[in-house]
Amino acid sequence: MLFSLLTVLFYSASSLGDKFISAKLDCNAREFSLLVSLSTAVFLALMLPFLGWRFSFTLMSGLALLVLIACKIVEFYTSAALLKTVSAYELKAWLSLNVIVSYLADLIRHTQTFFIAFIPCAVVLTGGIAMIVFGGKNKRPLFYILYSLLYIASKFLYGLQMNLLPEDTSPVSTLLMVMVGVALLQLPLLRLKPFFKKKGLALGALTRIPNAAGLWTEAVAAQQNLLLYSLVQPMQLAILFATALIRREKLGKLKLVGSILTLAAVIAMTVLIYIHKGAL
Repeated sequence: MLFSLLTVLFYSASSLGDKFISAKLDCNAREFSLLVSLSTAVFLALMLPFLGWRFSFTLMSGLALLVLIACKIVEFYTSAALLKTVSAYELKAWLSLNVIVSYLADLIRHTQTFFIAFIPCAVVLTGGIAMIVFGGKNKRPLFYILYSLLYIASKFLYGLQMNLLPEDTSPVSTLLMVMVGVALLQLPLLRLKPFFKKKGLALGALTRIPNAAGLWTEAVAAQQNLLLYSLVQPMQLAILFATALIRREKLGKLKLVGSILTLAAVIAMTVLIYIHKGAL
């Protein structure tokens, strides 16, 4: 649970950086992916001497790397597109659906037990998310829904693959190779000279410091428990919701009620899972 809480803190600090890179720097999906992956790789490399290198190159680990790289590319491309029109708050709301998906995945893997109260909790959670995401105005609803579903799918599959890695594999070692892989794949796809002339790239890169730390703690949480990994985003949503209330942002009645329902459903579901399993 500690690593999940640390991830929430680190990601909350860096979430505005994603919005800054996508909207303020006006980076397209390829530019966003290169800047985020390359700068994150640098900061992960600085962590490596303290955390050590542990990764065995086998056919299975190679395939796992390919899956993780693919998931990160989908995540970066969809978030870069979405953050041009939606807030980080709405994006985190979508990820609350992965609490349901992770629980169902654990049921299939026989690591959780089913309880009937899960169904009304899932209905309330889904309804709350729908109220948040549709509380705003979206000019291209089909694009918005498709990209959001791809985004949450990439996050879930990334966490699932991390959970399946051998326990003696270092998350930092894995993440460093994933980020380098993502960056190398972007290089042939964009014009480097106009990209590096953008003002504010250094500031955008600096926002990856807490992100790199968050990626490490997130990977550790995913390796330990898939459900705890999925709870990171709803907890982050709670922080963003509290921040919005403190800053007196105009959420609108639909988003306000939706946020309360989403957070209440996640809390209820987490408590019930804890009771039925005995411990997280």
